[in-house]
Amino acid sequence: MQIDSVTIHQYEIPLEEPFVTALKPIPELERVLVEVETNEGIVGLGEAAPAYEVTGETQGSTAAVIEDVLAPLVLESDPLAIERVVGEMGALVDGSPAAHAAIEIALQDIRGKYAGMPVYELLGGDAESPSLDAPKVVSIKEPDEMAADAVAAVEDGYDQIKIKVGGDPETDVERVRAIDEGVPDDVSLKADANQGWGDAKTALSALSEIADCLDVIEQPVAKENVDDLVALRDRVDVPVMPDESVETAADALNLIERGAGDIFNIKLMKTGGITEAVRLNAVAEADTRPVQIGSMVEGHVGTAAGVHFAAAFENVIWNEMVGPFMTTAGVTDLRADLPRIHADGPGLGVNLDRDRLADLRSDRVVVE
Repeated sequence: MQIDSVTIHQYEIPLEEPFVTALKPIPELERVLVEVETNEGIVGLGEAAPAYEVTGETQGSTAAVIEDVLAPLVLESDPLAIERVVGEMGALVDGSPAAHAAIEIALQDIRGKYAGMPVYELLGGDAESPSLDAPKVVSIKEPDEMAADAVAAVEDGYDQIKIKVGGDPETDVERVRAIDEGVPDDVSLKADANQGWGDAKTALSALSEIADCLDVIEQPVAKENVDDLVALRDRVDVPVMPDESVETAADALNLIERGAGDIFNIKLMKTGGITEAVRLNAVAEADTRPVQIGSMVEGHVGTAAGVHFAAAFENVIWNEMVGPFMTTAGVTDLRADLPRIHADGPGLGVNLDRDRLADLRSDRVVVE
């Protein structure tokens, strides 16, 4: 079997409301979908969710790297030789992890379809099915507005709330406290500063007021401030979860050796796909650390890949596969029944809805 063509779709997904983090407000999702077709008629789906603040990519740059470099490279390659193809892509293009992820996820989809098995079983098969309950992510707003959003989410059926913070620390304390007071005690609260507090001193000031409300604090300091992550881990009574600080297995090993972080946030768009994510998770497992499968608010295809990764490994204890519940449209038949997501079937378990994609698409290129 060999790869005959790669089709690249640029498309935009409307959001229910703008998504606001400490990094920037996001009015809509600019995504890149790929279809990798083989000479046996099997088509694998992959998706890139670029974000220049995290991966150094835009929608246009991602599509260009795939069209100009990665797609020509993989033509006539064996799609089942994923390790070899990933290695060749990495040797040719340093960086652009979301572009790599789009191709690599499509190869995983082909592998599953060829075997007649879901991807999560091929990876490890810890769970009984490829499904999970997603959390509700509450964007940065005024404290009372965020509390109202959290209360409404619980009423809708969510039992996990992820709170975006990372602005003014004093206001962030008010945000977390307002949400904590508004929701039942059995609702899990997690906060994500997206590097917004900068350093350990600022983060410690905020966390001393709200650590008792939280199950975890995610990336409280700038990603390069690993020493500050170490200091916080020793001084706050809440688990610390590096996100932007851990992109690869080598990063995970470095953080473990330095004693930084309690749980790692793995994102397929940071690792360049599932292959490197498996390696990163193996490092965490070797140190008996749990992980979260994170999200760049992917569309249906990227979300399905995350669901399969979460279902494959016992130590993936949390997820943030929030995309289907933050968007107003999808391009596959992925089942999302708030707050549960199902991705059953061979490969990624999703099929493309070409009419929906055509409605959202801004550009299409075929490399063959």
